Amino acid sequence: DPGFAGPKGDTGETGVTGVEGPRGFPGIPGRKGEPGESAYVYRSAFSVGLETRVTIPNVPIRFTKIFYNQQSHYDGTTGKFYCNIPGLYYFSYHITVYLKDVKVSLYKKDKAVLFTYDQFQDKNVDQASG
Repeated sequence: DPGFAGPKGDTGETGVTGVEGPRGFPGIPGRKGEPGESAYVYRSAFSVGLETRVTIPNVPIRFTKIFYNQQSHYDGTTGKFYCNIPGLYYFSYHITVYLKDVKVSLYKKDKAVLFTYDQFQDKNVDQASG
């Protein structure tokens, strides 16, 4: 008669890997995945200019010549840009100065973050940028 089973023995050495078998049939397609993030990159840009000379100090400059404002984030009636898309923004401006001193400030939420000052020189046309 067989006796009781003894304790389990030690694991043996790994054998030689066999030859790879034939490739199987394709499986059933899985379920459709969740919608991904849009491939469209949201952008915000505008390019504007002046059609007439600015004479009122201490108010936003209203640029009336619109070169580009496809997203309508620049409001020509107020002279303000509204940040509708969160992110990092780059602004630049170039000014030609005639017959008087000029000081221009770039504001963020009613606080000046950048100043450009150019002093008029007699019989000279000057330019400033920031």
